[in-house]
Amino acid sequence: MQIILASDSPRRKQLLSWTGLEFKAVSHRVDEEEYRGDTAEDLVGQLAIAKATSIEPLSGGIVIGSDLVVAKRDKFMSKPKDLNQAREYLRLLSGKTHSVFCGVAVASRDKVLMSVASSWVGMKPYDDKIIEAYIKQFHVLDKGGAYAIQFELSGYGSLVKMFGGGITTIIGLPLEHLENLLKEFGVKVKADWTKQCKIETGYEF
Repeated sequence: MQIILASDSPRRKQLLSWTGLEFKAVSHRVDEEEYRGDTAEDLVGQLAIAKATSIEPLSGGIVIGSDLVVAKRDKFMSKPKDLNQAREYLRLLSGKTHSVFCGVAVASRDKVLMSVASSWVGMKPYDDKIIEAYIKQFHVLDKGGAYAIQFELSGYGSLVKMFGGGITTIIGLPLEHLENLLKEFGVKVKADWTKQCKIETGYEF
């Protein structure tokens, strides 16, 4: 079966590789700015479906789409449009707890299924000096909320203090949800991705 990942994200490619499935990654054909949602769950669900259905699979094949949004109360933070917005996002998140919603969808020619996963993240209290060092060292413009849990500044570590829920949700592809969706298309993962997750991140899930 042909499996397509509708994403250019190196993080999503890495996460999907943990399943042992063979797949091809291609760019989705979605203008994310065109989408709005009343809730973060609604927004990531819409975008996951849009990405998965933006590419026509071969007969019998499937396409996987995913999207992530960081939510602080009623403010949704997707990818920042520029470094000034990245600074704004990081200041808003400093010392606070926020939610991360990640939608994942699987589409064939005749069926589309979608699921939304959520986690929470508590950030360290950091100042503008740390923010400037962070955006200088890391590429943040393709990150929801302008940060990645796996990025660590020398002498400071991750901006994240604690989290709850699946770490693959926070990174950008909720593998436990995806595994369940794939079963509905007759696809079983070939590897124990939880073991690889533990090796790569230090966490089982």
